[in-house]
Amino acid sequence: MTQRPIIFADTETTHLSADVGEVWEVALIVRQDGDDSEHVWQFRPDIVRASPEALSIGRYDERFAVPEGHDAAYINPLGVPYPRLRDDAITEISAILQDAVIVGSNPGFDDRHLCQLLNLHGKEQPWHYRPIDIAAMAAGYLYGQAERMTKQTCDAAWYGKVAKRLGWPWKSYDASEAVGTPRPAGDAAHTALGDARWVRDLWDRMTVPDAFFAATDEQLADMVADALKRRAGER
Repeated sequence: MTQRPIIFADTETTHLSADVGEVWEVALIVRQDGDDSEHVWQFRPDIVRASPEALSIGRYDERFAVPEGHDAAYINPLGVPYPRLRDDAITEISAILQDAVIVGSNPGFDDRHLCQLLNLHGKEQPWHYRPIDIAAMAAGYLYGQAERMTKQTCDAAWYGKVAKRLGWPWKSYDASEAVGTPRPAGDAAHTALGDARWVRDLWDRMTVPDAFFAATDEQLADMVADALKRRAGER
């Protein structure tokens, strides 16, 4: 049986509510068979009912790139928009999401907005029904560490430290930084692709073993040799 692809997803919208706003940017990072591929689309929204705050956070005025006269575009890796018919872009997104497991930050938000974008009202979505919330996963990861440290030190204060670090409700960026993955910064912040990449990096931080521990004896020997060469060159 072929494993379901993982898709690290994020959307930028014109409003918090999918009943009021629209999706104007979608980023999907598809991981299958060990490879990642990045995809970004933008859609021309009706901004009459848009939240000014939502548009400001996503830097809509600065970043919206759909050419005049078109209602959608696929944005290539260099940031160049390729015009699409809205229905064609929706078909592309639906095909990529088929049978996938979505991983996101507050993925219920993206799930609702994607259903609205893809006109799935009353229909079953093509992706798996249980998206994975990276912030909840990070919180579990940190509480797991608290349990381990408590057993080692016989001091339950570790639980309180985690609770303080996470805040309440859990803050995804704080959880991420506590795990060791920085939040998106600069031009990447509050862009669909920037947030999708951050979700992907946080996922890898928690699910992919450090190369040192996963390496074969031959790979470890190469690592040591490289380190010794660098050290000798610094002298």
